[in-house]
Amino acid sequence: MHVSQSLIRRDLKLHDADIVANGLRRLTKYLGTDAVHNRRPEDFPARRAALADLEPRLLELAQSTDDVLRELAADALGAFLGDAPLQRLLALAQDANERVRATAIGALEGWPDSAAARELLLASAAGGHWTVRMRAARALGAFAGDDVVETLLEGLLDPDSYVRMASADALRRHDPATFLGQLRRLADYPAPHLLDAAIDLLGDVGTPQDAEFLAKVGGWFNLSHPKFIRDWARAAAAKIRKRHAAKA
Repeated sequence: MHVSQSLIRRDLKLHDADIVANGLRRLTKYLGTDAVHNRRPEDFPARRAALADLEPRLLELAQSTDDVLRELAADALGAFLGDAPLQRLLALAQDANERVRATAIGALEGWPDSAAARELLLASAAGGHWTVRMRAARALGAFAGDDVVETLLEGLLDPDSYVRMASADALRRHDPATFLGQLRRLADYPAPHLLDAAIDLLGDVGTPQDAEFLAKVGGWFNLSHPKFIRDWARAAAAKIRKRHAAKA
């Protein structure tokens, strides 16, 4: 769906909260990442440059007393990669409103070289409301380092399934060589109902040897594992085999 720059500008110039909110949604859609591949538009630099003059308005809206406008402004600021947006997002990441806080934390993905953003994301991925943990885990996919991988591996065992899935998606953006051994060791985790994302991830990054192991775990007559674990393991083994067959 086409989003017009002129409509974005029109909406953000007005003062009606609902219209401004619509403009912020348009702006985020125009500059944001797609839900499938987590990638920005190919002409993102040109789009952002064309709308660079909107940054002061976004910074203003990010300080609104309206929770919805602060949340939407935080989302939009994730595409404005300068120092002022970063400082505003770091402040919003401490906001009293949980939705604003989670959105600001997620938007920090755009600053993988910022020590302040890194520190905040690592801390947020390990505590707080599940939406905050989920957004922090997802954002850490853009950050490098052993501490990031370790935090995301911990996220694979989070009590909330959305956090586990976000941690797995983030790890898919990292080199499997940095975490495959640790991922394999989760097979003996004493709470198997938490292993959905871990087993699915192993299916995406594992080797043919992992497929053999998963097939044994998923064996129909392997009564040492719950049925749901066997189902997950068979599906993961099939993913590995299909991937390697395609490479052959």
